[in-house]
Amino acid sequence: MCLAPEPWQGQPPLLISVVMIRRWLLSFGAASSLLGAPALALADEPPECPPGEWFCEDSEPAAPEPGAPDPEAGAPAGEEPAADDERAEQRETSLSEPVDTPPAAERRWSESVRSPWAFALRTEGVLLDSDGENSRLWGVGVSGRYALNQVVTLDLGLDTLAGTDYNGYDRSELALSASALFYLNPSDIVRTFVLAGLSLSSARVDLGFEDQSWGYFGGHAGLGLELALDARIAFAFEALAFMRGRTDSRAAREPEFTDSSGRVTNTSGGGLLRAGVVLRF
Repeated sequence: MCLAPEPWQGQPPLLISVVMIRRWLLSFGAASSLLGAPALALADEPPECPPGEWFCEDSEPAAPEPGAPDPEAGAPAGEEPAADDERAEQRETSLSEPVDTPPAAERRWSESVRSPWAFALRTEGVLLDSDGENSRLWGVGVSGRYALNQVVTLDLGLDTLAGTDYNGYDRSELALSASALFYLNPSDIVRTFVLAGLSLSSARVDLGFEDQSWGYFGGHAGLGLELALDARIAFAFEALAFMRGRTDSRAAREPEFTDSSGRVTNTSGGGLLRAGVVLRF
């Protein structure tokens, strides 16, 4: 009987040693796998299970920590949790309810968008207490304004008037005024104010036989109203009463007024109506 030669016969001794070591390692690995399988299975079993059992009953839940709320106990006595449908209904109600918007007269402008500087343009007419049937004076004016705060605003104005005066004379006037406006409700859309100030004016009067220049100094006071279109534009209406006296050199020897009893005076007064627009920068 002839045996087949081993595959490593005739090979170098080093190669034969490597092959033999690899076979031993493979054999040792297979044996270790078979022996380690039961140990791994036992390691996966819960510690509470009896030895040799693969399945066991669930362990009892751990006791809650002292002071922690018990989820099964519910809400404390006297307090009932709101149901989910009630919460959903409350949310839907809050979303469906319209937001109350104040009427236009009660809405307010933010003072932060207002500039302290403003520019006023107006037309005006003088109310005369005169015997002349055609006595009237009309004109236009312009003012620069600066707000010291929300309540007080300073006004420097220039006005020009022309028409027929108390005595029926044709006249034209140029007046420079300094006033203070005191707003009673500065943040409202419809704002009211009190106005008071002083004025200097110069008049050119046609007496028929010559033209004369008269000067006046006086004061005025009144009420005003502004209707804001937005934070920068407003319509303005003013009603003023004024009183003044002549200051030119002719006043002493040629008084302006003489009544039926012969009394003379250079003091006069009247009313002034204004309407215009206020523009804020």
